[in-house]
Parts: sequence; structure tokens; C-alpha cells
Amino acid sequence: MPKSLEVSRSTAAALVRVGGRFMTSEHMDTAAERYGMPGTALYFRGRIGAAGSVAAPVAVSLLGLFPRWVVEMTWEQTKALPAQAAVPAYVGALSAWSAERLAGFPGADRLVELAEKVIDRAEATALPLFAGWRAQSRPDATSERAAYALMLLRELRGGLHFAALRAAGLDVPLAVLGDPIGGLPRLRRTAWRPEDIEPLVRRADAMPDLRERWNGAEETTSVTFAHCLAVLAEDEVTELGELITAADALSSDS
Repeated sequence: MPKSLEVSRSTAAALVRVGGRFMTSEHMDTAAERYGMPGTALYFRGRIGAAGSVAAPVAVSLLGLFPRWVVEMTWEQTKALPAQAAVPAYVGALSAWSAERLAGFPGADRLVELAEKVIDRAEATALPLFAGWRAQSRPDATSERAAYALMLLRELRGGLHFAALRAAGLDVPLAVLGDPIGGLPRLRRTAWRPEDIEPLVRRADAMPDLRERWNGAEETTSVTFAHCLAVLAEDEVTELGELITAADALSSDS
């Protein structure tokens, strides 16, 4: 098995965690207070802001997981916050989080070096959030830049995952029902109401190979992300995998 594929598979969960912890942290709440909104609203506006000022239906398609009504309501309530303000506020939350959680991480410089090789050489076609965030200015401080690199790797893998799901005939909410560690509890945690879930469950019940499709999309994601990692030498791929795992452990809430 190629080392890049082995590392792609083994670090998938850690990368999702460490690249996204700041998104639900108290630092996002603090950054949002300046604009009189909750952290969840800044998460929506800030994350999507890298793609520019887009209408609510576009935001729904870029986020994928959340029900339409939540995004549309957020867009209406936060329309006074333009993308050019939301993006630095979002990055500010990431920076504050990293200053606390990744401070003193001994592998931060090396993580940035290796991750940015992958990031800068990745093909961004059909990966709008990854492309948007890659085009933004990156922080200078080491811990902040390491967190930013982890976020970018997460957006890269996430975009590839969305593409793999669609190729398998799945949208994101349907895929959540096929995920053995997702399912209804995860939908409920992301604001799906019973009346929204019911038709989704009917669609899932009408797809007897849902789990197989989900498994296939997961493997496709691992393979395509491995192609991105393959710009590194094998020993560098191994090292990057170890650094992602270490950063995840260091920044864990537990």
C-alpha cells in the first residue's frame, strides 16, 4: 500500500477534529460578540466568506450538512456582516484558539512546512472553500499558521469528500445517515428538525445500498487525498501524519 494512502486513511478522523475544533470553540463565540451575534452565525458567515459575498442558496450548497432554513435564517439575521469583515473575524477566532491550544507545539514549524507543500500544490478545481481559503493571507505566528494549515488540509479533504459523495449518488445529509458514527444523532446536533428528518429517512430507506455507497465514497476520498499527499516523499508523508496526530492530541478537550 502506498504510504500516502496509508496516512490518508489513518489521519482522516484526527484531521477533521484538529482542523475544525476552533469552529465550535469559545473563541468563535468571543469573536462573534463584537458583531452582536452567536458564534454559530460567525462560523457560517466566516467560513463561507472566503468564497466571497454569496446568496443564502449558495451558502447552503457550500456547507452541505446544515438544513436550508438554518442557513437562510442566519443570512437574513447577519446580512449587515460582509464577507470582508467576517473572514478576518473567523481567522481571529482560529488564531486565538491556536495561541491557547497549540502554544509550544514542538512540531509546528515542520507541520507548516510539510502541510503547505501539499496545500500549495493541490489542484483546487471544484473545491471552492479550499480554493477560497488558500487564497487568503496566512498568519505569521507559528502556532496560528499551523492551525491555519490544518484548517486548509481539512477543507481540502472535505471538498474531495463532497465530490466523492456526489459521485456515489449521495448528498451530505443522506450520507450522514449512512455513516456508522453519524446517523440521526448527528443530524439532530446540526439543527435538523423531525419534519426535515422524516423525508430524509424515507429516502435512505429507499436506498438499500446506502452503507455501501458511503463506504465507497470514504475510500474514494482517502485515495484522492492520498494523491495530494503524494507530492511529499514517503518519509515526509509519514512525518506529516505523525504531526497531525500529535496536534490533535495536544489540542484535545480531554
